[in-house]
Amino acid sequence: MVVGLGLAALQQFAGINTIIYYAPTIIEQTGLTASNAIFYSIAIGVINLVMTIVAVRAIDRAGRRKLMLVSLAVMTVTMALLGLAFAADWSSGLSLVCMVLYIAGYAAGLGPVFWTMIGEIFPTRAHAAGSSASTTVNWASNFVVSLAFLPIAKAIGQGPTFWIFAVISLAGLVFVLRYVPETKNREYADIDRDLQRRFGRRPAEPAATG
Repeated sequence: MVVGLGLAALQQFAGINTIIYYAPTIIEQTGLTASNAIFYSIAIGVINLVMTIVAVRAIDRAGRRKLMLVSLAVMTVTMALLGLAFAADWSSGLSLVCMVLYIAGYAAGLGPVFWTMIGEIFPTRAHAAGSSASTTVNWASNFVVSLAFLPIAKAIGQGPTFWIFAVISLAGLVFVLRYVPETKNREYADIDRDLQRRFGRRPAEPAATG
């Protein structure tokens, strides 16, 4: 449950929907016109779709955990650079590159992999409850971040706001590295033993057969 709910919150609090929802506003503040901002936001949506398709095709070859680790590393770096670009008033081109790479990193890993993993980390008896709880936390986190982004950005500036998302992405990278097991081609019993070990608990002994 900790892994499922943690990934659900991380997927939203890492900042993805601030980029998707407010892309025209953010891009316009880089100095581009409103029409260009809308064009680039559409392009970002297309990149999101294309990289999601790539992730769906790669998820069974590369593995869930590896895709998430690479994804979060890319998201951390690009959010940090995006914050720096706004704080230092660098070129709009650099801001756009950072946004595009951030979207590509998210869509190639954390975005689709989360939905795959919540179907694999819960035992059969708790699958419905665990998946429902994770989905609820995911959408609740989406709601909170969407409401909070513009007020926070107005209060402290967009640069520091993106740095907050970079720190959350970095924390997520550590969380996945420490607590999230690989689920590719594994039975639930193997996943459960891995989870127990990662949380410092003794795995249950298999039942004896007569």
